[in-house]
Amino acid sequence: MKKDLSISGLNDVYGVLLTPHQREIIRNYYDYDLSLAEIAENTGVSRQAVRDVIVKAVEQLKFYEDKLGVAAKTRTFEESVLEAILSLEKGDCDGALSILKRLKQKLEG
Repeated sequence: MKKDLSISGLNDVYGVLLTPHQREIIRNYYDYDLSLAEIAENTGVSRQAVRDVIVKAVEQLKFYEDKLGVAAKTRTFEESVLEAILSLEKGDCDGALSILKRLKQKLEG
């Protein structure tokens, strides 16, 4: 099973919407880089059960992001703030102000 490390970020945002069991297995697999066998041994279930939980939880996390887009909006916000900071470091106050005004409009709209 190939790991999509963006799932860890989605778990940070939407993990509270998963069951505690799903959240913990996702955390073990993506954040702590445990194998399916290690997680199965730690939780007392089969390797296949761990895989099934991961597949279902990943589907749910992607569904939440598709519908709500919180993670994408957060990335956009962070990128805009970084861009404004870089403009300020270059002494471009007008550019930074423009970026921040666009960001404010996005947040309001």
